[in-house]
Amino acid sequence: MAKSNANSKLQNVKAIKEMLSGTHKSQTRQTHYYGKTSTEIDEENIIEKFEDGTPKVWIEIGPNGSRTRVTQHSGFKSRESETGHAVREAQKSLEMPTTCPNCGQSTHGKEERLNRKFWVTHKTCFDCVVTMETRLRNDPEAWEKYQNEKMFENAKSFFKDADGDVAGLRKMLTQEIKNVQNADGDIETYKEAMSPEEFDKKVLSEYNEYKNNVLKGLKGD
Repeated sequence: MAKSNANSKLQNVKAIKEMLSGTHKSQTRQTHYYGKTSTEIDEENIIEKFEDGTPKVWIEIGPNGSRTRVTQHSGFKSRESETGHAVREAQKSLEMPTTCPNCGQSTHGKEERLNRKFWVTHKTCFDCVVTMETRLRNDPEAWEKYQNEKMFENAKSFFKDADGDVAGLRKMLTQEIKNVQNADGDIETYKEAMSPEEFDKKVLSEYNEYKNNVLKGLKGD
């Protein structure tokens, strides 16, 4: 029984992680529908139209606020989670093509690992990045600008992750924790460490000030 409960908890944890990343089966499932749309589509929810002006791609909002991306095909419609679609589009943008769009050489072979690394950051192969950086080094002003831009983009990426960590910390410190079972089997309740207002004043404001100063300094404003 204990093993069964442990497996169940692991499955729940896995499901939560998949939902947060947008890869859960409920978010990535795509269905086909052959009936007619029963309600009018709000103009603000239409993403794309056919040449005759009829909706081709739009968002349906469910009673619980769920957002579904609907695509009209010839004779049927397909439906998928808006979150799942966004995740797949992001994944596509990271996929490396078989040849470099800049020089045309194969992105596979002995330098495939390096090509994959630089495709994510430069959208070209490793050789093209080396060639470009070698040329820039001959121009000190251009090289310095390039280096500053790289540091600025790296900092933005870092703070994007850090924003999520700070939001998680805010939630953890400003919410009461209930139903925590100790070794004796008792149910314990822990009060929040601080109010949301206190967190925003003491922690969030300092973090935002630090982030803005770093980004401003790297951007040179």
